[in-house]
Formats: sequence, C-alpha cells, structure tokens
Amino acid sequence: MQVIPAIDIRGGRCARLFKGDYAQETVFDNDPVDAALRWVDMGAQRLHVIDLDGAKDGQRINAETVARIARSVDVPIQMGGGIRSVDDADAVFQIGVNMVIFGTTAVEDPDAVQASVQEFGEERVCVSVDAEDGVVRTRGWLNETSLLALDLLVEMSERREVRNFIYTDTARDGTLSHPNFDAVSAVVNGIEYPVMVAGGIATVEDVVRLCDIGAAGAITGMAIYTGSLNLADAIESVQKSSNQSANQR
Repeated sequence: MQVIPAIDIRGGRCARLFKGDYAQETVFDNDPVDAALRWVDMGAQRLHVIDLDGAKDGQRINAETVARIARSVDVPIQMGGGIRSVDDADAVFQIGVNMVIFGTTAVEDPDAVQASVQEFGEERVCVSVDAEDGVVRTRGWLNETSLLALDLLVEMSERREVRNFIYTDTARDGTLSHPNFDAVSAVVNGIEYPVMVAGGIATVEDVVRLCDIGAAGAITGMAIYTGSLNLADAIESVQKSSNQSANQR
C-alpha cells in the first residue's frame, strides 16, 4: 500500500478544506510546488493533486500550477477536479499527469469515463467515489445524489471497465477524526479492484490499519500538514506491516 500526500489547490495555493466546505479553508503553502517537493523529499512515491476550483466549477482552473508540480517532481501524479471529458483527460496528460481522476463525471456522464479508459488505458484512469453516510456527492461535494457509493463502484468496475478507485468519506475529510473502518472494509471487499482511501486519517496507526484492511493507498492531507502524522514514519510503518504480513503467509 502507498501512503499518498494530497495537494489540494484553490486560487493557486495549497489549501485544505474542512469536510469539503469551501468556506472553511486553511492555506498551508502559497506555492503548491513547495508542498510537492517537501512530500517527495520525505519519501512519497505518488502525489494526489486536486483542483478544488475545478471540482466546483467544472473546468481545469489550476492547470498551470499542476503543470509546474509535474515539472518539479519525478514521481507519478494523479489529478482530479474539473475533468469532465476525454478531451479534458488528454489535456491533463499533456501537462505531465500520469492518472486522471473522474468524480462528478462518473455519475453525470459515465460514457466519458468508459471512453477515457478505452482511449488511454485502464492504468491511467481512476474514479473517485466521494460519499457522506454512504451516499455519493458530486460537484466539489456540494451536490448530494441518491446513488449509493458501493453501487457506483460496482457500476464503474463491472460495466464501465474502470480498474482504479478512490473512496473518500466526505464527512470525515479534513477532520482528523479517523476513518470509518467498517465502511472502508465494505468498499474494499465490495469490488475486486484496487481502492485508495481518503477521509479522516489522523495517525500512523490509521494508515497501518487501512493497509491491513487491504486498501491500495492511504491519501492523507490535513494530518501531514498539521503534523498529526509524519509522512516518513507512515511510509516506514506500512512497509514493516506489509513485510510482516508477507512473512506470515
């Protein structure tokens, strides 16, 4: 399992939201490139970059900032926010992103997601299922749907050829209140493809438990920015846990 730092960009700056609330913003770095370099120096092998403005407005507003991050680091970048079509995905790949993340589009235009998988390959496309109390939210988490998270995961994997997923508990994101491990377990075991997990991560113990559950990645934001979790320690602890599990098999 990878421990993946989140870099959320709003107005060109690295910011974190509390439960996705755009009115409750904390800016941690005026230049997101500084955050990217810091996390890579601490051992990150992948970065999770979200255009918060794009997620809300449906267009890639912070693309140039993302491009600068891509030029500055030598690890894969997965990006979401404002990616609504095959053309959007192509444009994001052109600036150096390795994997695109569809969120709202998976609900509103699933054909575009499937077309992107067919155009670029399953390894370059991910669907983020963002849910509160198991119900999917879209458009920067501002819109509540009637769709259940697990139903969307099954739909995307079985009918739309998606093979990479993120599950975010929006009620816990940015709160440091620990993940809902029962919900995570249900999601991870509900489909046969890798699921990265975000929302509520606060400690190294949280990350190790996600690893033990079978998550493919732990996406952490607020915890590493506030110091609640040390990224290097988390990466080392996950490696030790994985090695112990391998030795026991």
